[in-house]
Amino acid sequence: MASVSYQPTAADQTNRIIAIGFGVFAALYAFTFLLLVLVTVGVFAGLGVTMTRETGDNTNAGIAVLGSVLTIVFYAVLALIFVLPPALACWKMLKRRPAGRRWGIVAALSVAPILPLGTALTVFSLKFLIGAEGRLFYQNLAIISNDTLLL
Repeated sequence: MASVSYQPTAADQTNRIIAIGFGVFAALYAFTFLLLVLVTVGVFAGLGVTMTRETGDNTNAGIAVLGSVLTIVFYAVLALIFVLPPALACWKMLKRRPAGRRWGIVAALSVAPILPLGTALTVFSLKFLIGAEGRLFYQNLAIISNDTLLL
């Protein structure tokens, strides 16, 4: 009995390449924001310690706490805007979920400002996701997922 192996289509391979690209950008964004949080919290902690020692008033340490909290909130909001869409697009596209197309379009817009690789990934992904090949690929996935729900 001959074994039948799965041969991915060109659309399958394109989808996987785009998903990996979004995953790389999500990791880069997350790592960058994490480093920025650490540096900024360190700056505010240093500012609070310096102000406390210089004036002798312990209430100046509140500057460090307030600045650190605001920094963490600020970068958490940026992470929701810039890390979450590419990460979800990567996950949904690799798992071949029908929602991957929508998340891919949103993620493409969030990585567009990063020159030149983000812009290249945006053009490549939007050409695939909005074009006929990607639309047909995700329509077939939606049909398959609806059929499996009925079984």
